[in-house]
Amino acid sequence: MSDDGNLMLLDSSSNPVWQSFDHPTDTLLPGQVLRMGQKLYSNANGTVDYSTGQFMLDVQSDGNVIMSAFRYPDPAYKYTGTINYKNSTIVFNKTTALLYVLNDTTTIYSTLTQLPVPVKDYYHRATVDDKGNFQQLIRIKSGSGEWRSVWKFVERPCMVSNICGVFGFCTSNDNQNANCECLEGYSPIDPNVPSKGCYPNLAVDFCSNSDFKIVKLENADFPFFKVEESDATMVASKDVDQCEEVVRNDCLRTAAVYFNGACYKKRMPLLNARRSIPDTNNHVAFLKVPTINNVNGERRKSPSNEALLAIFVLCSTLVVLFTAMAVYYHPKGFLQRKKPAKPKPLEMNLKVFSFNELREATNGFKNKLGRGAFGTVYNGVLMLSDQQVEVAVKQLEKLFEQGEKEFITEVQVIGLTHHRNLVRLLGFCNEGDHRLLVYELMKNGPLSNFLFGEKENQKPKWESRAEIVMEIARGLSYLHEECETQIIHCAQNILLDDNYSAKISDFGLAKLMKKNQTRTATMIRGTMGYMAPEWLKNAPVTTKVDVYSFGVMLLEIIFCRRHAEEGIIQGDDDAILLVDWVVSCARAERLRAIISHDSEAINDYERFERMAMVGLWCISPNPALRPSMKEVVLMLEGSIELGIPHFLEGDAYLHA
Repeated sequence: MSDDGNLMLLDSSSNPVWQSFDHPTDTLLPGQVLRMGQKLYSNANGTVDYSTGQFMLDVQSDGNVIMSAFRYPDPAYKYTGTINYKNSTIVFNKTTALLYVLNDTTTIYSTLTQLPVPVKDYYHRATVDDKGNFQQLIRIKSGSGEWRSVWKFVERPCMVSNICGVFGFCTSNDNQNANCECLEGYSPIDPNVPSKGCYPNLAVDFCSNSDFKIVKLENADFPFFKVEESDATMVASKDVDQCEEVVRNDCLRTAAVYFNGACYKKRMPLLNARRSIPDTNNHVAFLKVPTINNVNGERRKSPSNEALLAIFVLCSTLVVLFTAMAVYYHPKGFLQRKKPAKPKPLEMNLKVFSFNELREATNGFKNKLGRGAFGTVYNGVLMLSDQQVEVAVKQLEKLFEQGEKEFITEVQVIGLTHHRNLVRLLGFCNEGDHRLLVYELMKNGPLSNFLFGEKENQKPKWESRAEIVMEIARGLSYLHEECETQIIHCAQNILLDDNYSAKISDFGLAKLMKKNQTRTATMIRGTMGYMAPEWLKNAPVTTKVDVYSFGVMLLEIIFCRRHAEEGIIQGDDDAILLVDWVVSCARAERLRAIISHDSEAINDYERFERMAMVGLWCISPNPALRPSMKEVVLMLEGSIELGIPHFLEGDAYLHA
């Protein structure tokens, strides 16, 4: 350990072969630099949970230094603006303790110009904290002083994205500390951790129930980022009152913001609700809050017992009278069951499309992208908020027979998901017998094409594959651990966006299929190589089924081999399944040898081996021994220790 805090491993000539300064976590020390492509991540919860949190400082390849809530699709909430530079580096000067961004030898972004002197009398560090800020802190060496901040990247704490979670409301009286509370009509998911967000006290269909009120929040905002993707819709509005009426009369929207003479209707879920002065000055936010069932705790006056008795007697008499008249005059019609009224769409963060709209958008359903277990997918173009947006339209087939209400309910669950590694559902069609879902278009297609495309001898870069593994793991962890309604994926449909980021598709669709349809179709499509042993035995399906499938997929990605293919080992006709092959190689301690041709993976063998071990833990035959997806993420990040899966020490691995 050197005096500057750098932990180094030295060879026999005292040359460093590894040093901690090259592998930063959440902190920089004087003398340390952060180069292009390197990142700092916050921890999860101060001094309580040191696992990777939700905030990231990134020196991008274009030279821009950004802060973002990287688990969510929102853009950066703070950046240096140093774009179009080819060699940007954050430097923490060892002599002056000043922090700045260099391009080669030119300073392109400065933080402080002066620090308390003499500099050597203070400890210095720069940290990404669990509140989403990057700040420089000092502490005097003599005495027992505490760390104090001398510079902050983000000046006002409520401008940090997702600081209070979904449906949380951020305020700050002093612009120093963020205070998180729930919007009216919502309650905290975890009162001890306000940043986890809130959930609605009551799920209400505003299209069929008008018992609600409009809450007006002065100098507050529900920020939006992508109008073109229906994150918000701008409506011409003369004044604040007219904006309030707009959201009151639109049963599919529950919030709006008025500023700069325009009214913006917001889609759900609500993220980043805040009151931050002066950023939200002259903004007025509106929120629908249900008032039925005494949600606000107000006790309505109960009628007297005498009144209730009188009402009961009167109603009973009228029922008998009208029933007798109906049977007498319309005996056949009375006995026929009346067809129930068509349910209206529930309030949700989705757009409702007509079948003709989607037929026209897909050129008469001719632009076919592919076909899967849940139906056929078509490419299309739709007008969303006056802009043309390319979409993927999935025409569902073999739906369950319970009816439209269940369809709407399940679609609402899907629509309330919000994670950067999930394909975003934009809308749906529920017209007659037609059930269609409209998603954002993933232009780089299925992950399998990326891994096993036409150029068989040209593997995708190791760094890209490793990042894809992390993205899939985070997406599944969100579905299992963070959704209000737990979602089991039970499929292997991973798509890549414009930037080759992995996103999970088809999540939540299993409940929309006829009984046993999902199980049968997935087995045919995915083959037995992906299926957990308990799935094949018709045992109850749990999240551990997803963990198993993820383990197989992880091994596919890092080895760049399909989960089932003939001749995976030359001269070995029995080793057909990838998992069996990897298990045998791991037992024989041959993992390094079998990737000797992959120089990038070899140069990062420690991470490769860790990922391989995580994959093997995930495919444990006993579901109880598989980790949860949250534990998988921590394993992949290196935050928790990895042991050797027990079945590697046995004589046989039963994949059945």
